[in-house]
Amino acid sequence: MRLNNLNWPLILMVTAFLAVAGCKSDSGSRVSFEDGSGQQTGEQGDGGTGGAVDADGDGIPDNEDSCPNTRNSGVDADADGIDDACDARIASSTDIDGDGVPNGEDNCPTIPNPDQENADRDLYGDACDTDADGDGVKDKVRNDDGSFAVIAASDEGDNCPLVPNPDQADLDGDGVGDACDDDIDGDGFLNDEDACPYVEGNDEAMCSEAVDTDGDGIPNLRADGSTPWDNCADVVNPSQSDLDGDGIGDACDEDTDGDGINDTNLIGQPEDNCPLIANPDQADTDGDGIGDVCDLVNDVEFSCGVGEQFSPMLASDEDIQAQASKDVSDCLLLTGGLLCDVVGENNVVDDDLNNFATISNTNLLGLSNVSLRVAATSGFAYPGQNVIGVSLAEAAQVLQLDLLSNGGLQVRTLLDGEIQEQTNGEVGADLDLLGLSGLLGGNEVGFLVFQTSKRFDAVEIVSGEFELLTALDEYNTYGVCASKEEVAQP
Repeated sequence: MRLNNLNWPLILMVTAFLAVAGCKSDSGSRVSFEDGSGQQTGEQGDGGTGGAVDADGDGIPDNEDSCPNTRNSGVDADADGIDDACDARIASSTDIDGDGVPNGEDNCPTIPNPDQENADRDLYGDACDTDADGDGVKDKVRNDDGSFAVIAASDEGDNCPLVPNPDQADLDGDGVGDACDDDIDGDGFLNDEDACPYVEGNDEAMCSEAVDTDGDGIPNLRADGSTPWDNCADVVNPSQSDLDGDGIGDACDEDTDGDGINDTNLIGQPEDNCPLIANPDQADTDGDGIGDVCDLVNDVEFSCGVGEQFSPMLASDEDIQAQASKDVSDCLLLTGGLLCDVVGENNVVDDDLNNFATISNTNLLGLSNVSLRVAATSGFAYPGQNVIGVSLAEAAQVLQLDLLSNGGLQVRTLLDGEIQEQTNGEVGADLDLLGLSGLLGGNEVGFLVFQTSKRFDAVEIVSGEFELLTALDEYNTYGVCASKEEVAQP
């Protein structure tokens, strides 16, 4: 066909018409996208809002979006109606909540708290701490907008939010726990003016030795002379706590949780591997002497490292500012020197996690003791529901496998210099020599794992106590690990 016979004006006109029609038809085509979570966001250009413009694709139309070009964070710390994700004031502010405390120093950076009160000395001020006193009972809940709401005692909130009282004892049932109630028995007489603060009325005879054998302020019997009042008449227990509700107070109950397993055996050794949580099957998957229902961590899986849940106590950690010290004052004098000492104690708190301190002791019948202490000096206190891991490796001498059972090596926690808990070779401690360290990268070390229930600011490792051995005990200690946050029950 000859090109010069074609009708060129007609061809050009039809081509132009089709091009315009094609552009219009394409504007309504559907193209699906995914937002990174695998969710489709809708048509191209409308951000999934059904026709409304949503430039940042966060599901909020631009005409309703305080951050039209940035996905919203859902937080508006200064309550100005502009999401923090694009709030210039927030981005440039050195004091987001305007309480006079710079963000970097503020223990509640988005909640005004100029007093910076922190009852449990953790990472969070009382104003933004869901468990301000650190006793394991929540007193607040965090809302979606970042604010906090108080949980009433009647809704199982803490009845003493700033005073630790895990048992929540409330003798007069007024919603204020005994630990912070200025009138515990609710008789109208304040405790310091009440002759019998645990018994209604102000009659001193009601709590005399004749009617209150253990002197805890609770009479043995009620006024009728026959009905028991004190649920542990011979053991001091003013709180009268009774976990299993069997009428026998926890202080004198052989089976505190009522699961049919006594807490201890006839010679005082632990028998129930979860004495405060009923577990008649006594299941213990990792074999550490702590039942599964109350075991916070599987020892076989325990690891420690900077940035992990369980992190080493280091001098360079601003939250902790750890400091190491030794005590050789109880060394047996005739041993002295290398036979009873801690060498390189500062190595356990430096940044080189392969450094270690060596604890040496020649002990005879508990006559020689030496200890290494690692303490937080920043004022920080670790939460009580926690797990401590002390990384150990045996030195040239063979490490005894029964260290804990004979008391040769102990770990204890302290708060303000007072001992809170210690291993004593009892339930709650396990010498793990499986070489599982996430801290030391392949060295043949293990963790002495110790589960805690009380707050602490220092950990002490003691070589000594009673043992029948005279040979030199020597341990290389690489570090002490714990969680800065409460360890959740599995």
